[in-house]
Amino acid sequence: MRRGGFGRIVHFSSTAGRTVSTLGGCHYTAAKHGVLGLTRALAKELAPHGITVNAVCPGLIDTEMVRDTVTPERIAAYEESFPVSRLGTPEEVAEAVAFLTSEHAGYITGAPIDINGGGFMG
Repeated sequence: MRRGGFGRIVHFSSTAGRTVSTLGGCHYTAAKHGVLGLTRALAKELAPHGITVNAVCPGLIDTEMVRDTVTPERIAAYEESFPVSRLGTPEEVAEAVAFLTSEHAGYITGAPIDINGGGFMG
């Protein structure tokens, strides 16, 4: 990427990296905060080489893992608490990543991109 003068790096963090996890515990929260620190440090280091570094921070996404580990009652409570009143979809996360890796995102670097239906605004 450095030699080519262009690159896009997208890390996966979480809403837990922007606040605290209500599901994953302190170790998960610490790890996701660390991802955001790495994102910012690399963004600063690599920007002069035409490389952007960002992170997506998904909230609760409607996946098999979530459906297997979170009770339907808790999912319903989360949905009620989100301004958009639903879980996110994997496709919505993928679209954000696709944009961040495109040539149209060249002025975005070091940014945590929240994908959480308004569950965290910060």
